[in-house]
Amino acid sequence: MCGFDRLGKSLSLALNDLEEKIFRPELAPRTGERNAWILAFLMVILWLIFRLTAWKLPFTGEVFVIFTLGAALLISFGNWVERKTVLVLTSRGVRFENGLRKVSLAWKEIEEVRVRPAVWGKRVQVRGKGTRFDFHTLGEVKYKGAVQAKTGFAQGEEIVRQIVLNSGLRIADQLGDEMIYMR
Repeated sequence: MCGFDRLGKSLSLALNDLEEKIFRPELAPRTGERNAWILAFLMVILWLIFRLTAWKLPFTGEVFVIFTLGAALLISFGNWVERKTVLVLTSRGVRFENGLRKVSLAWKEIEEVRVRPAVWGKRVQVRGKGTRFDFHTLGEVKYKGAVQAKTGFAQGEEIVRQIVLNSGLRIADQLGDEMIYMR
């Protein structure tokens, strides 16, 4: 049936002996953020040159300036959220924080865990009454066969296993590559 059942008792006991176990995601390199800000800065300089001279910047040029500034802001925001993300497992439950939200669920409050493939790693959704949080297991960004960056939680599979076991969930459904665990 499920590989979790065999390991269930040992992992559950290990977590019960644990004060708390803190996990942080792998941090992506900030080169993309730096490059986005360099491009945005150059586009703003170009926009200023056109505004201060008699030259007319085409509408598409103005849209591109706004787009590059927006992209740089969004990339910086995403990096900030990633750096604030922490997932904590304790003997009482799980806590997830990412700078925007804080979710704490006791083991008995967890109603469902969904694990589905994503571009990099797997997307995990943990649901309780009226709240949920998402995280990704380890994913590798590859270019020409070489790993360029890692993303998500390196111990993601263990985190999922401990959440499923300690909350008493069982496999409810398997839709292709998606696993759904419920009470």
